[in-house]
Amino acid sequence: MSPRAVRRRSTATPLGHRFPRGFTLVELLVVIAIIGILIALLLPAVQAARESARRAQCTNNLKQIGLALHEYATAHKEHLPVGSPGNAKHGLFSTMLPHLEQQPLYDQLDLEGTTRDTFDEPHRYTHLAVYFCPSYPFPPIYRNMANDHMDGAITTYQGNGGTIRSSSQPVTPAGHGDFALNGVFGWKMFRALFEIRDGTSNTLAVGEFVQRDFQGGQFQIAPGNTRAWIMGGTRTPANGSYSCKVMQHPPNVQVDRTADGVDFNHLPMGSFHPGGLSFVMCDGSVQFISDSIDFEQFRDLATVNGNEPTQLPR
Repeated sequence: MSPRAVRRRSTATPLGHRFPRGFTLVELLVVIAIIGILIALLLPAVQAARESARRAQCTNNLKQIGLALHEYATAHKEHLPVGSPGNAKHGLFSTMLPHLEQQPLYDQLDLEGTTRDTFDEPHRYTHLAVYFCPSYPFPPIYRNMANDHMDGAITTYQGNGGTIRSSSQPVTPAGHGDFALNGVFGWKMFRALFEIRDGTSNTLAVGEFVQRDFQGGQFQIAPGNTRAWIMGGTRTPANGSYSCKVMQHPPNVQVDRTADGVDFNHLPMGSFHPGGLSFVMCDGSVQFISDSIDFEQFRDLATVNGNEPTQLPR
């Protein structure tokens, strides 16, 4: 047998089988490209599904808040809670606690301010999921900020403080922006359900608020202009509300409190949901309001007794 024949047989595997051929580099690159395309196609769908779940949880939060408002009204001769009762005093979000299954927490608060104001409340850093939209991309609790009024467990919701349409309209003067008298909530104002003559299904109650500046400054970084749920108002006598906002701007419009000189009480409502924000109406239903809503129609929905003909599109 020749040496060549021996070498030829030595390359064969037992029983005549040969080793399988592997993938070429081109084939591997094609497979990787296909996988990348599939991931790129699926990722938006996954993100959309997650946002849908977050929006559903936010809607549920507002439904609970709406129910709490009606339970409060039932217990207080059809009157809703006050928005902000005064500087550094407990406001709307503290008052609702017993009707949100938070009676033990409510009992621990110094509601009369006899020994401490809201800035010194031990529960200033107690996070409540019902007051926090899960689509908010920043932390829910802040400590040791440059200004102490930015510390605490924030709420991403605010009450409807009405709207100011003319200089002759009666208002409650305030250093941080005058308060309207035609909203559901206001400064030292208690609204009765029977005073909502425009119809409870056509009047905003509580909606989303996540405003922060975009052109630098202390209000650009989170939490921006959101504040702790436990604080109803500013500590200084400038009468700034941490519980309700006057509807002076379209929803989700980008304005800067500092650069544009917008009063704190007049900052726009908004959310991190694509295309709009959610509101619980005064009848307890939750509606998603588009960013493209006509601004005057939006202001119509903010008044309780304007006799406006427009309604929220169904």
